[in-house]
Amino acid sequence: MTKTQKRISLSDIFSGINEEEDVTSNALSDHGFGFRIPVDGCTPPAVDEAAIIIPTLPDQLHQSETSTQDIPGSDVPCTPKEPTSLCSLQHLSRILIHISVILSIAATSLSICLLLQYFYHPEVHQACPDFLEICALSLNCSFAEGANLCPPTRLPNNRTVASGEYRNPVLLLTERSLLQVYNVDAGKYYTVCHQGWMTTHGWTVCRELGFNSHCLSSPAPLIPTDSTFLEGFAVVNKSTALTSNLDNFLSPVVTCPTQEGVSLQCTDCGRSTADSNRIVGGSPSASGRWPWQVSLRWDGRHVCGGSIISSQWVMSAAHCFVLSSFLTVNRWKVHVGSVSLNPAISYSIRSIYYNGQYNSETNDYDVALLKTSQPMGFSETLRPVCLPRTRQQFQSMGNCWISGWGHVSEGGQLSPVLREAKVHLISSAICNQSSHYPGMISPRMLCAGYLDGKVDSCQGDSGGPLVCQEEGLWWQVGIVSWGEGCGRPNRPGVYTNLTVLLDWIYHRLQTDSEIP
Repeated sequence: MTKTQKRISLSDIFSGINEEEDVTSNALSDHGFGFRIPVDGCTPPAVDEAAIIIPTLPDQLHQSETSTQDIPGSDVPCTPKEPTSLCSLQHLSRILIHISVILSIAATSLSICLLLQYFYHPEVHQACPDFLEICALSLNCSFAEGANLCPPTRLPNNRTVASGEYRNPVLLLTERSLLQVYNVDAGKYYTVCHQGWMTTHGWTVCRELGFNSHCLSSPAPLIPTDSTFLEGFAVVNKSTALTSNLDNFLSPVVTCPTQEGVSLQCTDCGRSTADSNRIVGGSPSASGRWPWQVSLRWDGRHVCGGSIISSQWVMSAAHCFVLSSFLTVNRWKVHVGSVSLNPAISYSIRSIYYNGQYNSETNDYDVALLKTSQPMGFSETLRPVCLPRTRQQFQSMGNCWISGWGHVSEGGQLSPVLREAKVHLISSAICNQSSHYPGMISPRMLCAGYLDGKVDSCQGDSGGPLVCQEEGLWWQVGIVSWGEGCGRPNRPGVYTNLTVLLDWIYHRLQTDSEIP
């Protein structure tokens, strides 16, 4: 198998020490980078070089003598009658005493620091591999890597699990966002009819999906030739018009009375405020062009990109965290609302989850979700991107773009400003050919770029979005994942295929203890 390259660069992360970093003295030694960083407040006091300058010239001694004679109570170290060697010895003795005091203070400070480190253990949270399985509450990965975290207060409802297989309770299909709800007793999805539908029902469904800040629904004609929506129909039960969950929410019917379903949107997403390139062969992006784009910082250093999908959720690539065990949650921050790589508005991270089936050898299932400690305030330069809909199709020659602060050329440097580039989607059948990536593209992957190279994502763009515009909205189709080199002919960029990983994404949103 051809050696592949993840779109992340350790040289950018550890090229120097950020003045704002707050890390322990041995935090990076485990990664084998051969240097240590002092703990804030625990660095031995610096020695004032001006205090240990030794005057050696006779005129300097004379000036020192003259300056001290007129000061009441001052000690006169030497007199003209004393030998010069004895005078110098007295100066040296005083200097040694000063140095001893300074070293004693430094040793005491260091001892106190070590004692504090020994007795004080701050809480450490690790990123968690997350599966679509029902798991035991006893499993917790706050301190043990590899555990399958179960949220403390909200577990998946058994009605969404049939024969051990997880079924998303709600589907939004195609670019029209047509609503279907799963019934575990019947073992099938029902298209929801618009007749009898109310706004309150929309909020119930959006909360079930994991969203709680926006709800917009409208009637959508059911096209007879589209079999996706014709397998079963259901109307809202009149007796459960004010229900707060989906249990007994619907009653099956033969057909929708008005031949209309429900089009539902749970986020105010995908709207750009600027028109039009990391990114090889691209150009700088305008502010507000990609308001969902974020920079993920490890100890203040840009590591990966990401995209906002709701007020408290950011999506990125699993390898950004699994690589070199970058799993300590409190060392990450998300920077938002700016096209500059310089510090901007930042949010702390509360939880990081990556897909439990992620394979570091093949890069399969390369997706992760981060939850911020506080909700992000949306603006013209800060808003979410739309998640793709189930079975939504995107045109290979459509209006699709990549963006990021990654290297502008293979082996180059990070871009100080966000860059963007237009790309074409490339079918997996073509990308899996022997001349490209023979058999390496799984169903959870897709290719984008150009077969002649030149335009591509690169190191530092990992986790960033691949978006396509449909019906006036921007939908995230993929996540920057891997590729061989950057912009090489016959080696287009490889992205995580989000349309086939929606169950995992919604499952994580649904089962988090605090819905955004």
